[in-house]
Amino acid sequence: MRFETVDRRRVRFGMADVEQDRDRREARLISIDGTPQSYVDLLDPANLPFGVTRRIADVVDALPPGAVNALHIGGAAGSLPRYVQHVRRGSDQLLVDVDGAMVDLVHAHLPFPTGITVRVENGLDTVRTARDLDLVVVDASAVGAMPEEFAGAEFHRHVSDALTGSRTLVVNVLDRPGLALTTRLADAITERSGVPLVIADLGLLAGTGPGHVVLVSSEAVLPVAELEARAREASSPASVSLGL
Repeated sequence: MRFETVDRRRVRFGMADVEQDRDRREARLISIDGTPQSYVDLLDPANLPFGVTRRIADVVDALPPGAVNALHIGGAAGSLPRYVQHVRRGSDQLLVDVDGAMVDLVHAHLPFPTGITVRVENGLDTVRTARDLDLVVVDASAVGAMPEEFAGAEFHRHVSDALTGSRTLVVNVLDRPGLALTTRLADAITERSGVPLVIADLGLLAGTGPGHVVLVSSEAVLPVAELEARAREASSPASVSLGL
C-alpha cells in the first residue's frame, strides 16, 4: 500500500494522521503517532486489511443471519460497524468513543452511512443503560492499553444486562507475552457468560512480542473449525481455542 497524508490533527491520545491510499482513492488510513488504527474503504467496506478487524468480521459473519442491534465501544474510524452495515443491511448500530477530536476528524474525511450513530461518550456510561443489543464489540485503547473499566466486573454485569438474542460480546485486547490483561478479561467473561472463544496472534502466544487477542462470548453456535481455518490462513496467523 502507498499513502499520502491529507490531514494531521492533535487528538486526545496523540497526533492523528489521515492518509489517502494512492491505489484506492476512496480509502483512508488513520494513524496515531505513526501506529495504524483504522483502514476504511468507502467503496468497499468489506476490504479489511488489518488482521484483527478481519477476525472480528469473521465472528460477525458466523452469527445468525439478519440485521443486528450493535454497540461498538471504540474502534477509531469505524471499520467494523461499516462492515456490519454493508453485510447486514438494516442494522442499527451505535459507536461511542471518548475522543471527540478523533470523532470530528473521522466525520470530516469518512462520513458514516445511514444506520450508524456516533456519540462522544464513555463506553461504561453507555452500556449502563443499553438494552436489547445483539452484539457488543469492545475495541478501545488509550495509549496502547485497554482502559481498566472494561476489565472490571461492573462493566461485564452491564453488558450481560444489555444483551439479548445471540448475546454476543467481542473484545479486542492488545496484550503482551504472559497475557495478564487477557487472563483478567477472560476470567470476567467466564464468570458472567462461560468460557470465551480465544483468537490469538501466534507471535504473541510464542512470546515474541505484543499482539492481539480477540475474546468471543456468544450464545450462537459458532463454527469453530471454520474460524480456526480462516485465522491460520490469514496474513497474520492466529490460533483459535476455547479458553486460554
